Amino acid sequence: MRFLCIGLGHCGGKIANDFKKAALEQKGVIIDVCVVNTDRADLATHKYIPEEYKLLIGTGKGAAKNWKEGYQAAVEAKTNIRALFERMLKPDTDVVILTLGEGGGTGSGVAPVAVEIISELGRESIAIVTLPFETESVKAKVNAAIGLDSLYRQEGTKALICIENDRITAHFPDKLLTDAYEKVNETAVQTFLNLINLAHMPSRADRIDESELASIFDYSGFATLANYRAAANLVEDLSATLRHSWNSSLFAEIDPTTATGVIFGVEGPTHLFTTTQVDSMRRTFREILAGKDAMLGIYPVERCRWASYVGILTGMDVPGKVKKLLETAKEESKRHEEILQARVKLKREGLGIGRKTPAEPTAQPASEAADEEFERAAQWLATHRFDVGPYLGEILEAIQGQRGRTFNSSELLQFIKTQVDVEDQMAIVAAILELQNRGYIIEVRKNIFRIASTMA
Repeated sequence: MRFLCIGLGHCGGKIANDFKKAALEQKGVIIDVCVVNTDRADLATHKYIPEEYKLLIGTGKGAAKNWKEGYQAAVEAKTNIRALFERMLKPDTDVVILTLGEGGGTGSGVAPVAVEIISELGRESIAIVTLPFETESVKAKVNAAIGLDSLYRQEGTKALICIENDRITAHFPDKLLTDAYEKVNETAVQTFLNLINLAHMPSRADRIDESELASIFDYSGFATLANYRAAANLVEDLSATLRHSWNSSLFAEIDPTTATGVIFGVEGPTHLFTTTQVDSMRRTFREILAGKDAMLGIYPVERCRWASYVGILTGMDVPGKVKKLLETAKEESKRHEEILQARVKLKREGLGIGRKTPAEPTAQPASEAADEEFERAAQWLATHRFDVGPYLGEILEAIQGQRGRTFNSSELLQFIKTQVDVEDQMAIVAAILELQNRGYIIEVRKNIFRIASTMA
């Protein structure tokens, strides 16, 4: 099998570098690797990736842990990114893997653009992403929330696999943080490669072949890799071990009953694979995964000291950790915005020496006809897709100079028309709604909009 691994940003680049390192020692698997980053110094650390497969975008100084900067850098460099991907994709490439950290600005911002380009080239993507620690900043959580949402919405994203950074402490309590990060990357890479190895392992019992492994990614949504290893003399019941170790890895905790497709390969000494044990395993699968596309590979090995399994579950519901992250990001972002607004208000009030400043003009409601026209356009766009990509950046740049200003719907449409060469009113309404979704424009009351005071 042949894979293309694309590392995005700091974390994604490190995982991609580890994929390349592991691939050099792996037989039967070809892994092509490239990286895209906004940080020149960071690119230089990936020693297993040739220089011609490293792409620097943006200023070269990073993305300030802000998804907007990563996204803008990717949009501006889309032609160069596409050229790199075209060079890396081969006719026999089976799977494209994106690796990234969702808490940073580059990975979370570049990933949606990367998936879009890969889709334009006729391929689909699997994303392996790390989730920020609960103790990280509100900016990291907002990056992750927006990045995950953007990836999940993309039709070209077939599987979204999450790694929980919060599990690092439990798994590696005494390691240096840098060493722990390396172990996390190693676990992700090795689990994926062990999964691929199932297609190449001989077995006198049931086995998984390459076509089955490739077909499991037909079920889109969240996915997880499963891995477990224990000394064989400590394992008496394979089905009990399987049942009790679903969520023991670094991958995000999941509910296996929501999976649509499942592949598992179980390996161990031959004495563990009696007909009773194998039947019990199959019953466990049927109980947990009733009605699902579940494939089980059995790999008995003579004189094997370990009992282990590796697998992938695809087409799952949103993991609980991701739901909690999204809720926390909303709450903390709202509090952060309130604090910023309070600081702006205090600054405007001054230090109390009594100097009066003219009041800012307040937007008046637009005419009833103008409001109705705006609402009709918004209702139509709620059920139809409209590509605002070609001019969204230009409109965003135009409104940045109006931070804190309030417009009614008619005024905002007219202002954008005077600043940007777009005549189609439907396109402008679509752009306003998209910028509202991204937090740049706030609807303070019906059809009255304020440009956000803070923009990165």
